Amino acid sequence: MREVPSSHATKLMLEKFPGTKHPIDTAGVNVVFEAPEGQRLDQPEYMAAMDQTVEAIKNNVKDLGNTERLMNPIALNDNLHKKIITQLTSKGIPESTAKEDADNLRMVSQDGRYGTMYFEYDVPIPADVTKEDRQAVVDALQISRDAGLKAEAGGPGFGEPVAVEPFSEVAGIVVGLLILLWVFRSWVASFFPLVTAVVGVSIGTLLTLGGTAFAQLNTITPTLGMMIGLAVGIDYALFIMSRFRDELKEGRSREDAIGLATGTAGSAVVFAGLTVIIALVALRLAGIPFLAYMGYAAAATVGVSVLVAISFLPAMLGWARNKVFKREVEWGHRIQDARAHQRQIRGGIDGNRDSVRFWKSNSQHGPKESLGTKWVKLIHKAPGLAIIVVFLLLGALTLPAMKLELALPSDKTGNVDTTQRKAAEMLEEGFGAGRNSPFLAVVNADNVNENSPALEMFVRSQADVPRHEAAMRASFLYTVQQMSANIEVKHAQLLAMSPDGTTAQIVITPIGGPTEKRTVDLIKGLREQQREIQAETGVDMGITGFTAIQQDVTDQLSEAMPIYLGLVVGLALLLLMMVFRSLMVPLIAATGFLLSVGAAFGVTVLVWQEGLWNIWPSPGPLISFMPIFLIGVTFGLAMDYQVFIVSRMRERFASQKRKIKKMNDPNQEPFMAPNSSYTLTEDSVIGGFGMGASVVTAAALIMIGVFISFVFQPLPFIRIFGFALGAGVLFDAFLIRMTLVPALMMIAGRSTWYMPRWLDKVLPTVDVEGEALEKAYEAGEIGDVAKHREGSQVSEMHDETAVRGKRRRRRKKRGLLKSRRRARQRSSEEVREDVADTNDATSAGTTARLASAAGAGAGGSTLTSGNPYEQRVFDTWSDADDDRGYRHVGHDDFADDGDRGHRHVEHADFAGVDNRGYRPAEHNDFEDSGHGEIQRDSDSAYGFEHRHGSEFDGEHANSRTTADYDDDYVPRHAKAEDYDDSDFEGEAAFDFYSGQTQTFEIPRRDNHRQ
Repeated sequence: MREVPSSHATKLMLEKFPGTKHPIDTAGVNVVFEAPEGQRLDQPEYMAAMDQTVEAIKNNVKDLGNTERLMNPIALNDNLHKKIITQLTSKGIPESTAKEDADNLRMVSQDGRYGTMYFEYDVPIPADVTKEDRQAVVDALQISRDAGLKAEAGGPGFGEPVAVEPFSEVAGIVVGLLILLWVFRSWVASFFPLVTAVVGVSIGTLLTLGGTAFAQLNTITPTLGMMIGLAVGIDYALFIMSRFRDELKEGRSREDAIGLATGTAGSAVVFAGLTVIIALVALRLAGIPFLAYMGYAAAATVGVSVLVAISFLPAMLGWARNKVFKREVEWGHRIQDARAHQRQIRGGIDGNRDSVRFWKSNSQHGPKESLGTKWVKLIHKAPGLAIIVVFLLLGALTLPAMKLELALPSDKTGNVDTTQRKAAEMLEEGFGAGRNSPFLAVVNADNVNENSPALEMFVRSQADVPRHEAAMRASFLYTVQQMSANIEVKHAQLLAMSPDGTTAQIVITPIGGPTEKRTVDLIKGLREQQREIQAETGVDMGITGFTAIQQDVTDQLSEAMPIYLGLVVGLALLLLMMVFRSLMVPLIAATGFLLSVGAAFGVTVLVWQEGLWNIWPSPGPLISFMPIFLIGVTFGLAMDYQVFIVSRMRERFASQKRKIKKMNDPNQEPFMAPNSSYTLTEDSVIGGFGMGASVVTAAALIMIGVFISFVFQPLPFIRIFGFALGAGVLFDAFLIRMTLVPALMMIAGRSTWYMPRWLDKVLPTVDVEGEALEKAYEAGEIGDVAKHREGSQVSEMHDETAVRGKRRRRRKKRGLLKSRRRARQRSSEEVREDVADTNDATSAGTTARLASAAGAGAGGSTLTSGNPYEQRVFDTWSDADDDRGYRHVGHDDFADDGDRGHRHVEHADFAGVDNRGYRPAEHNDFEDSGHGEIQRDSDSAYGFEHRHGSEFDGEHANSRTTADYDDDYVPRHAKAEDYDDSDFEGEAAFDFYSGQTQTFEIPRRDNHRQ
């Protein structure tokens, strides 16, 4: 820490007064007594109680230090009064002045109702005071309380104990678990981010505690690191696991999904963590050591959380294998099967009909639109209105921040129910508000100007003293005189002189309390007087004290703030430009941050300083170093959400540009998304927001829950800081990143992704969204994507559970088919008779009586599965272990070269090259040389149309002579004379019989197809 006025005064005091302990290291305790109203402390019963309290402290406190003023306040006041008068008069101070000085330092109030005494613990720093010694003082105070007195203790040595309740960590973890369950719908998956966060926080805390061997850390430093580390640890793991789940849904193998998730979301996590670390480490610019150490500790915890998220979490996912996201794996396999089948259809090979049915139902109707997509589309309708609402709302919440008051932690700012706060209030009532906030001026007169006109009067009054010595004493008296002249000073007096007589301590008692504005203004006035005194007399001088230190810290932070913000925001903007290759995106991010942090300050002032709704029972000034720390952490977290949600938008933008390039469509309008009414920017914002909004929402809720849980800690700083961070994340995540950012990007349009060419060449490329990785994977350069393209059988090999399940289904199917086969064999004779009759009547028409007889022979059932095209005609049914194929064989005139095609052939005049259609033919009037004219539409690979002369228009599937169904797998029969479209709905189109023999006669015609 650079030297400030208050630290200069302390340096002079330690140098010129040997044996004096540094004020920060002094563990002093003020014990205050109050008699009941209308009574005095000098009453016998109260005197006895106070004496017993003093003796109990002396006998039971082990580490007892300075006890010069540890005595009954009544006796102490008399002794101190006499001592001060004697010392001052011996140095030439008039007796009247000496009495005034002694009265100002009195230990009993004028009315005799209040009294105080003082002692020190013999410990290196106040934090080293043991619980046993604290409890000994509490027990001693109870003696006076039992006698009817009000007895409280305060001071640096009796500060509120620094304790971290485990409730906050437990509550944060529980909140995180509930939100993770909502996101993942899985107990196992929900525990992974929690385990990752706990591991990261544990390692980070160990590093922080290890750092105490090299530096003196504040006792709240580990708590802050734990709070921030737990929040970001869960969030970082959530982002990676969400991407891992998305990759599984795309049909990736687990190994590939882990690698892709770590390479894409993991890269974003590294970048986001880097912004937080920069913001925390940059706190060193404030020049306050304990604040810098707090930043280092929190940054170390965040860094460990990032490393754990990109290393330990992928290892756990690999170890868990099929225990995580089973449903997503099955989903992905079915999608891969369907995609493979689509490719096979184009290549003339049949595929998995069940997966295709799944694919069609999801591709035609699309997945259910998420709430995030609905929200961003609503913003798209009126982006200007969204911007105005956000600016007005956050602007209104920022207004209370104009009343921000800052102070250092003290007894006066503690909780109202603590003994420290009560002791401070009792001192104020009995001795005035200024008793809690005295200033100490240290004047060194080694280089005093003996001939200074300002000192001449005081020098002349010391005619028998050497000129130089008289000039030094005169400088002390002159300083007291000048300080007393300030209207906000209650009293100024000479307290002590150094052994060599060159330096003096002057106590300045203000009228106001330590946190009052008049006292803050007073220190500024005293500093002005200090400069005048130094100029006139040549002395070296410094002013210290609680309020002086507080003001110095505030001034130093105010000076460091522009530099800090410039560095942090500048680096963040540079990194964002490198990542998103845009000028507008970083500017939008910075603008949104200013709004969110301003609103966070405003709400914090309303609740914790102004006492809104009495949420906080002890309202008062906020801690001086909270603003810069809050700004740093909030900025880092804000950039986290900016990266996570905008990286999805950028990924969508790059993907659509590649798609347009591949299409090479001359009709494609410039700057428009392919097959969309949105522009490329609008499409990227809507699509990217829809992909990332749910995860960012969950992450923000987790972080808010963790931060708010620390509001229940006993330490005021932790409470206020947790609340402020929670408010900052709330405003930034939901109002800025999810409302203002997409609205501004839509307004900006094409300029959103604009980057000057010269700047694009200068800045290095940081591929946070993993675009290069995705390209390499799709090209088959990495991973096993080539295997997935081969179809469902390969893709299912990556899930042993699916393989075993399919084998069981096949075995079950074989057993069922065998039993049905035996049932049909028992009625084979009856079936063959019907077959013979049918063959004789073929030229005259077609009958469905055969199928009815076959069905009756199989137990009266007409269908053996849910497949709508299964017709039992002959007893020579066979199934080659594939539950998707049904084969009908009639004598030797049936040919089947594919296990999934159903072909009915009469005579040798049928030739079918395409195994996906069912085409009955009569004699030589049917001719098919491939897909030819009997395939209506290449886009409907599963449609089967029977044409009847010129009555069928092959170009329109919904013509008068055809039936159009929602299921692409249902064959369609069309013949103007025999069929009515309304009779063929779904599977009813294949019911050629209804439990009894029924014949449909179709007149034979030449040159027509049925």
